[in-house]
Amino acid sequence: MLGVTVPVGPGLIRASYSTVKFKNGAPLSVAEALFGGNRDASANKLAIGYVHNLSKRTALYATVARIRIKDGQNNPGVMGATTGGTPAYLDAAKNLGWAPRTATGYDIGIRHAF
Repeated sequence: MLGVTVPVGPGLIRASYSTVKFKNGAPLSVAEALFGGNRDASANKLAIGYVHNLSKRTALYATVARIRIKDGQNNPGVMGATTGGTPAYLDAAKNLGWAPRTATGYDIGIRHAF
C-alpha cells in the first residue's frame, strides 16, 4: 500500500494505491482457499479523497475508491459476493456464474470530535 496526504488550504487531499498478487507456485490449498484454485489472481485498489476542516473538531469528507480484480472475480472469498440463491451461481471450480471484475465505492460524511 502506498498513500499520500497533501494539505490544500483548510483541507487535505488523500490518495492511496494498494495491490496484492497471488504468485504462481504457491501451495494449491492456499490458492484454492483465496482464489478458487487460480494461482495468478490479483487485486488493485485506487482511492482518492478530500477532507475539509470546518473547525478544529469538525470536518467534511468524501472519498471514491475503485478495485479491479484479475482472474479471481468468481470467488466469493475475493469479492465477498453472495447470491442468495443456488450455490452453483458463483461456483469458481465449474466456471459458472458471474461476479464483477471491478467495484466502485463512495464515502461521504461529517466527522465531529466531542
